[in-house]
Amino acid sequence: MKKIIIFIMSAILVLSLTACSSSKKPIVIGEGDWDSNAFHDQVVKIIIEEGYGVETEIVTADTAIMVSGLKTQDIDVAMELWSDNLPTYDADLASGDYTELTVNFDDNIQGLYVPTYLIEGDDALAPDLKTVKDLKKYADLFPDPENSDKGIIYGGPEGWAATAMLHDKMEKYGLDEYYTFKTIDSSATLSAVLSGAYKKGEAWVGYSWEPTWIMGMYDMTLLEDSEYSPEDFEIGIGSFPSVDVTVVVTKGFEEEYPEIAEFLSNYTTSSQLTSAALGYMQENEAATVDAAKWFLNEKKELWKNMVTEDAAKKIEAAIQ
Repeated sequence: MKKIIIFIMSAILVLSLTACSSSKKPIVIGEGDWDSNAFHDQVVKIIIEEGYGVETEIVTADTAIMVSGLKTQDIDVAMELWSDNLPTYDADLASGDYTELTVNFDDNIQGLYVPTYLIEGDDALAPDLKTVKDLKKYADLFPDPENSDKGIIYGGPEGWAATAMLHDKMEKYGLDEYYTFKTIDSSATLSAVLSGAYKKGEAWVGYSWEPTWIMGMYDMTLLEDSEYSPEDFEIGIGSFPSVDVTVVVTKGFEEEYPEIAEFLSNYTTSSQLTSAALGYMQENEAATVDAAKWFLNEKKELWKNMVTEDAAKKIEAAIQ
């Protein structure tokens, strides 16, 4: 009878421990549809799973859905929230809808770009094209395939704050008289359109930002604009500011995962590092997880300072 009781109690204990270990849901990481976000998500996925033994799940979502998911706690972590492009960001933080842990990187620029070969060199078609306002003189250089009377300027997806600002800029600068402003449904499509024009040596003008693999591979020039001021920017005038690209977590995450929250609080990189990884992906036709492993092997001195000593040993063993 004693043996039976011991067996039953042992079985109950095993089942209880199994239930406890499996009841912890995976950490859900929200991922925007741009390459740098996918890269950082894979780096963090490897570190959390290998270093801290917690399962993660990456869920693709546009910015609006990602923010909504953070508020409803369906998404736990966002590694690349372009805070200044999100009108509700400060209010969301003040309301405690989610928490900013750190700035991933802030050395980024964005705006309207052209291939440098259009404006520099002996064969440059528009050597005097320096500023956004200069575009009025060059609409014929960028013909709209659907409207022969106008040129075309490419923008990002509707719903992006940057796209809304460019809509205003088209009107404020009088560019809408000369150009069609064509928004693109995803950042991947926008990159493909730019890349296709560049490889053919064609004229192209449109929205882009850094870091991207495009900027790592192609020689592009940001058109000049007036100095950034918050008041002017609100109505579509002037340069884009550099944006704090932040790491945020949902309410309660720090209490539930204190060690992981500490790691995420230490997660600080740069546009240069990110572009290098994206360039590696493009050049080697590598998946984001391969780029993440390459980064973790190449930049050990960086990420080891972000994690505990025990986690660092586990991660290093896993990526060999």
